[in-house]
Amino acid sequence: MTPQRKSTLSSSDRPLQQSYDVALMDLDGVVLLGTEPVPHAAQAVATAREAGQRMMFVTNNASREPGVIAGELSAVGIEADPAAITTSAQAAAAMLAEHVSAGSLVLAVGGPGLRTALTERGFRVTDSADDRPAAVVQGLSTDIGWRELSEAAFAVAAGATYVATNLDPTLPRERGMAIGNGALVAAVTRATGVTPDSAGKPRAPIFHQAADRAEAARPLVVGDRLDTDLAGARAAGYPGLHVLTGVNDARDVVLAEPGERPSYLAVDLRGLGEPHPAPVPDADGWWTCGAAAVRPSGAPAGFEMRVGGAVVDLDSDAAEPITISLDAWRCLATAAWSAADDGRSVTRDSLPLLEVAAPR
Repeated sequence: MTPQRKSTLSSSDRPLQQSYDVALMDLDGVVLLGTEPVPHAAQAVATAREAGQRMMFVTNNASREPGVIAGELSAVGIEADPAAITTSAQAAAAMLAEHVSAGSLVLAVGGPGLRTALTERGFRVTDSADDRPAAVVQGLSTDIGWRELSEAAFAVAAGATYVATNLDPTLPRERGMAIGNGALVAAVTRATGVTPDSAGKPRAPIFHQAADRAEAARPLVVGDRLDTDLAGARAAGYPGLHVLTGVNDARDVVLAEPGERPSYLAVDLRGLGEPHPAPVPDADGWWTCGAAAVRPSGAPAGFEMRVGGAVVDLDSDAAEPITISLDAWRCLATAAWSAADDGRSVTRDSLPLLEVAAPR
């Protein structure tokens, strides 16, 4: 009997840029690394647009105004109108409007993007807890230090409503992972014992807001981070494409919890221009996609892979990363998800480091 599917990837016979009318595109780690472009991103976006897909850029970075972000995208060859950019600062201002009245005084801890989003919503902004603000909204800025965090702590401890633009602990940069807003929020939380409401990813409203602004009929979320982009896609009810140019690597995806699993996998944004076959199961437990197949092995938590008729164990003790094809990655992810859903323990120690071969 053929095994029952539980949690697997989606299939698209057509390129995603033809199947989905709007891509809700993350910025950091997907199209940008700081101010540097992600390889292939500009050309992939241009090709998708030529195929009729529109772009809405959705970012948890609240420090910059949409116009500034549009300029940064233009500098790396990706044209974007400020209206096509949705930030977590805008989402936080919208969330705050549900908690405090219009015109309330708000202590803003963050950059110009946050202050602009709050004033556009009709709030008054201060940087001092002595003004007894009704709320504190905290977003990332490279200028935040002890004084700003302390002002936030004073106001929150005095009873101000506390909202964060996002809780990302890290932020992809050219040199690696920098401190994200969530790490700075943790300082205020530790000092006050108060955990803020978070407005950005992975909450669904920021995705719904972006899709509504784009008048999307079939939106696709594109991201590099499982716990924000892909968890948010599932929360919003949209399919998600995971790319390997930012935070989470191929092994992370294989180990993803159900609420963070993507619908599609790609090495980079060139995946928008490709069809996406989904692995299919057979009666012997193999998940097959193209020339690759993977199934759980006899070991407690291992897997074996078949390529071109040869069967090999995926050795978790390998000293170097194992390079596999995109189809093999699809098979391994689906086999691991299915095994985990059936109650089998699939752990990081049971899998090798993985590198997925880039498309030619």
